[in-house]
Amino acid sequence: MRNGYEMWLDFDKKKEKFIGLHFLYSYFCLKGGQSLFFEYSGGFVFKVSIFGFDGSKIEYPKVVHHLQTAKPRQVSLYDGGWSFVSFVSMARKAADAVVVPQLFVDRVGDLVPDKLELVVSSGQQLVAHFRRKDCKISGLASLCNILRFRYLNQFHILHFNYVLGNRFNVTAFDDSMTETPIYPKPYEHGETKMGNSTAFEILVQPFHMLRYCHGVDVSVDFHDVRDWWNKLDYITAYICNRCWTLQVRKRANWKRTTIHDGWIEFRNNLDLAVGDVCVFHWRNDTIRNFDVCVLKAVCNV
Repeated sequence: MRNGYEMWLDFDKKKEKFIGLHFLYSYFCLKGGQSLFFEYSGGFVFKVSIFGFDGSKIEYPKVVHHLQTAKPRQVSLYDGGWSFVSFVSMARKAADAVVVPQLFVDRVGDLVPDKLELVVSSGQQLVAHFRRKDCKISGLASLCNILRFRYLNQFHILHFNYVLGNRFNVTAFDDSMTETPIYPKPYEHGETKMGNSTAFEILVQPFHMLRYCHGVDVSVDFHDVRDWWNKLDYITAYICNRCWTLQVRKRANWKRTTIHDGWIEFRNNLDLAVGDVCVFHWRNDTIRNFDVCVLKAVCNV
């Protein structure tokens, strides 16, 4: 273990069980509801982590096995990162976000930037965001997409290991509590991703150009895209190396979706005019990141 605790275990191949864990339970005062995470490191070695009731890695006590002569090691974020697990199969149906345990936030939250890079077992990199206000990581729809899952709940557990900077390594576990590889599954001819559309359009109207704009509607025609957003949410629009954060809100029984904060800056930076059309395409199959193409009205060219 990362605090220097080491012990030998017997493995019953017939019953597929480790035998002799009672010392570990005793030394670390383990209780029902906590979880042990075994990571095979080759040879006879397994690295073991302990996660608390909320899914956050516990603070390890300074203890070693009574047969060891070495002293306990200081557990450092810089040596292996810090992690948490999310039992997504037990949560309500979610397609894009998981809750980050408060103990994890208390420990390393100040180091985690808003924009994240998630790296899965296949080496594929996904863009996500750390939402500090509600302590969630969003942008996981792209993880569903590459496996053609509708919801995150089709996994059993997701393990997030923060390794400094903006990077999290993400591993997934199935119902047997065994790691399952995350490799892109190709779409067959005629199949679509999470709905019939991965884009939406905005036709710039005269009232969108007012000094104080009271919201830009996202048409109900694009419900396949906007239905994935929360009642109060944020999307990021990209053009080449420039980006803007736009606040989206849902009103009137969630039937009306509008863009609010960020629109005026976006409009002014792009010199939009009445009649122009902004086309927002999913960026890397994520539901909150969009590549934008501006189609200028003929009279504005």
